[in-house]
Formats: sequence, structure tokens, C-alpha cells
Amino acid sequence: MNTLFKAIVLSVSTALVAAPAMAAPQDHQRHAPQVQNKHHQAPVHQQQKAKPFAKKAVNPSRDWRVGQKVPSQYYGQGFKIDHKHYKKLSKPGKNQQWLKVNGDYILTNVINHKILKIIAG
Repeated sequence: MNTLFKAIVLSVSTALVAAPAMAAPQDHQRHAPQVQNKHHQAPVHQQQKAKPFAKKAVNPSRDWRVGQKVPSQYYGQGFKIDHKHYKKLSKPGKNQQWLKVNGDYILTNVINHKILKIIAG
């Protein structure tokens, strides 16, 4: 019984002493001397991380010009509109289609996707 009690006390005390040591951050590189060499690459934690791609809002009336090609992401049915529902839009000619992108109206050629006219919304 006495041996069992000593074994339990020893294992519990070892666990209590070792737990903080295992929970401490293992950052040994922070205290290492820095080598100034043009061929030396900085440690991973000091390298600049790539910034996530920030989507820029498209403003067709400012960013696009007549004669440019409409980006392929705007070819889908979600951007095509019927001119009859909008008073300021003229009837499109043969092979022409109105698109609505971020509040602006763009008349495009459906064959080559060139911008024919832009009306700010």
C-alpha cells in the first residue's frame, strides 16, 4: 500500500511540474542571433506574408471605355437585362445586348463582347 501511494504521489507531482513546461511556447528562433548576410534568407516568421487578394469594386462608367472588351465574368444571364423595363435604354440592334453591372448599363456586341455604349446608373 505504501509503495502504491508513493507511485501515485510521484506521478501526480511529475505531471504538475511538467505541464507548464509543455504549455510554454517553443520559440527558440526569437533568441537566436541575427545573421546579416545578403544571401541569408529571413526565418519564416519574419518573412512578409502575402496579403489576401482584395476584390476591387467594378465601376463600369469609370473603369471601362467604349471599344473595350467586357470581362468574361459578365457574360452570364445574371447581368443581361431587357431594355423594355428601363426608360433610358434604347432598343439594342442585331447582335447587341444590354448588361447591368453595379448599377451601370452597358450595351455590348454579343459576338465580340466589345462595349458599344455605357450609361451611368
